[in-house]
Amino acid sequence: MSIRVLALALLASVAVAEAAPPKSQKPTTDEAAQQQAPEALDVDAMARAKDEAADTPPPSEPTSDASPAVAPASDAAPPETAVSATPPSASPPPVEASPVAPTPVPAEPAPTPDTTAPTAESPAEAEQRSLAASCVARATNMLDDAQKADFGGATRDFDAKMRTDMPAAKLKQQWDSLAQFGKLVARGQSHLSTGQGYTLVMIPLIFEKTNLVAQIACGTDGRIAGFHVMAAPKPKI
Repeated sequence: MSIRVLALALLASVAVAEAAPPKSQKPTTDEAAQQQAPEALDVDAMARAKDEAADTPPPSEPTSDASPAVAPASDAAPPETAVSATPPSASPPPVEASPVAPTPVPAEPAPTPDTTAPTAESPAEAEQRSLAASCVARATNMLDDAQKADFGGATRDFDAKMRTDMPAAKLKQQWDSLAQFGKLVARGQSHLSTGQGYTLVMIPLIFEKTNLVAQIACGTDGRIAGFHVMAAPKPKI
């Protein structure tokens, strides 16, 4: 019975609905559509924005002329030292070398004094030395007197034979002949020699024009036994 009542009520409501005048249709939107429309519009806007973003090239980053600042060396982390995996081999500690003492330099031996007694001069050598000194002194005095034109004094030390062969007048004549070489300027150092048993004294005579040598011989008694003037020997090259 209940089913019949329900069916009759349903038919009644359908009839009433069809008998009612039609209302003007207004654009109505389903609440669900109104709620979903903004979401649909947002999806479209997002799609368009995504397309525009894809078409638009990304803005280029501004370039800077300044080079990037280099971090100071002190801020940089120190490089890690590689540690060898092989353990160091055990080695004995180094032995310190002992300092080497400097080798002393041996002192030079002091020179040994010559204790050899000088050889005693023989009487003959002493006599010859005395004779040579006497001959040099007498030859010098003779030339001094001849330069002063004292020919008597110049012949004072002649031996007997020399006085006979060359008296004072002849000595003057021979001495004056030397004027051809100019004035006697000086005399040189005397030199000693021996020959034919005589002691010879050689004294250079320096004249203005040339150089001569006076040779004076002394006998064993020390007196003048000869006088001769000759040209000076040429120096050896």
